[in-house]
Amino acid sequence: MIRADLAPQCAPPGDFVKRLMSAFAAMLAVSTAHAAAPFLAPAIASGSIPVSLCPTENLAPGARLVTFGVPFPRGSLSQAGLATVRLLRNGVELPIYVDQLAPWRHRTDVAIDGASVRIARIQLNYTFSTAACESVQLVWGTVPRTQSIVTLTPPRSGWHTVQSGTFVAADAVEEPDVFAVLPRAWLSNGVLKGVRSLPFDDAVAATRDDPQLMSATQHWPGYSEIDRAQKNNFYSAINEDDARVTVANQCPYKTAYEPWLYDRASTMYTLHFRSGTLKTLREAVRASDYYADRINAQGFFTLRDGDTKYAYAENIAYTAWLTGDTSLAGKISAIVAAHDSFSHVWQNDPGRFWTERHAAFKLLANVVAYEFNGGSVLRDKVNGLVAELARHQNGAGGAIPQPAGFIDGGLYHYGSQHDSDWNDAALGASSWMSVLLVDALTRAYASAEDVTTATIVRRLGNFLSAATVSTPSHLYSTYTASLALPRYAILSNGADGQVNAEDVEHALDVASGLAWAAYFAESQGFPSQALRDRANAVYFSYDIGVNYWIRPAAPASGATAFRVSPWRKWAWEHRVAAGFGWAMTAAGDTVFADAFE
Repeated sequence: MIRADLAPQCAPPGDFVKRLMSAFAAMLAVSTAHAAAPFLAPAIASGSIPVSLCPTENLAPGARLVTFGVPFPRGSLSQAGLATVRLLRNGVELPIYVDQLAPWRHRTDVAIDGASVRIARIQLNYTFSTAACESVQLVWGTVPRTQSIVTLTPPRSGWHTVQSGTFVAADAVEEPDVFAVLPRAWLSNGVLKGVRSLPFDDAVAATRDDPQLMSATQHWPGYSEIDRAQKNNFYSAINEDDARVTVANQCPYKTAYEPWLYDRASTMYTLHFRSGTLKTLREAVRASDYYADRINAQGFFTLRDGDTKYAYAENIAYTAWLTGDTSLAGKISAIVAAHDSFSHVWQNDPGRFWTERHAAFKLLANVVAYEFNGGSVLRDKVNGLVAELARHQNGAGGAIPQPAGFIDGGLYHYGSQHDSDWNDAALGASSWMSVLLVDALTRAYASAEDVTTATIVRRLGNFLSAATVSTPSHLYSTYTASLALPRYAILSNGADGQVNAEDVEHALDVASGLAWAAYFAESQGFPSQALRDRANAVYFSYDIGVNYWIRPAAPASGATAFRVSPWRKWAWEHRVAAGFGWAMTAAGDTVFADAFE
């Protein structure tokens, strides 16, 4: 349970703790009868959603080529059912081209594999009466379409070179003439990311918030602190925090590789999936196009050539799936090849390099490639990667001993294999790097729904929980009480491997790993209140940290009001945490919001 010393200092401690304990008591009462919600969103065999077609501001009214992808929960629509997909404007059917951009693939069940549409591609010529967004209705599963376009026009013929804002013509970044924006509730079904999420709270504006108000408000209801922080820090990351911010304090995303670590573009996409705003979609497409253009023939990012930590297939898949343009999809196979240069098989060799981060990004790239391209080769590679992680977690055939106090769940390896981040001769593991594995594994789970993957994630939760300590020795000088801090690394017996005050900056990502561990524990019949409590405690640390970094007066001195430091932190926090709120509520945490109101 969260202790009294974790109560926010801005509220009377006794009153806060009383409400918090009451909230958790209510949670305990319902958790025993709670069954985890289904991992995949339920099928919707027929229905309709609004689609907002938004021309970019540099285009005059008139006819425009529009191409976009629509994600469907598994089982909603067969390929034959694409004939029922229609687009209506004011109730009148528009002529459209429709095809399957990606099927739902499954690595173990042939009856599911390829049986339904995951992404449908829509193309049409749309005439705008003004330069403003216009709404149309996408309908499926009822009557057959009567107005069809037979041939697909190359989608990039409806794109243009970006000449203002986050990129200029010299950057050679392209974007669609028209963006199609889908509802956030639909995008939050998890079809694209692979895990379900909670759409943004209705009270969260699309625009940057007033930093003075954000600084003065320590806690927002439920988990909506994440919504505001991810959105406000997004504006800092694209250098639109405040016009007074000097160049020296802006994000150097065009020249430095550091802001791209943990996949800057995919983080923008996860923000879009939960917010459903045009701004986030547009910047995600731009960032992805810039990034993909700089993936070389060997699959490496040219700003950091040879380093697989910067090789990501995820954002390229999102761009293809949401814009309907697959012209850069070949980069995905190159990225998979780049990751082949890292050996994911752990061996009892202190001189052999191995980290959770490298293994996670290799698994993630192969999973995305399988989702995108299919085929037995990629299927077998993903299966092999998961099997190896299970073998490693299970002790690597006896090569990893279990000393007194052994902590279950970690993928232990020597400090010498991990850039000497702990004693070279000791077996340890990293908390926040393990969360990268949770992210890749949950995505892999969607295409197999297997006990092995769920078990790895559940047991990683044991490790993450043990890695977390309560200490007043944290970074946030504005909060003097103890906070739950995930240690950078611990040894297999639970002793410190490396611990720093700055480790609290990994609170949100570690909370996400704990949330998914709690979800799979619940779904496997091992409900764990302890994992949920630990996730909430670490989330509270994140909540405190958000305000620590807000500086309302800083723009007057040329600095950002919503500070992100280092720049990669925005991605390490938010890309993996897209499903945090959903996982917590699906695993039984139904009343946490009340504790902070």
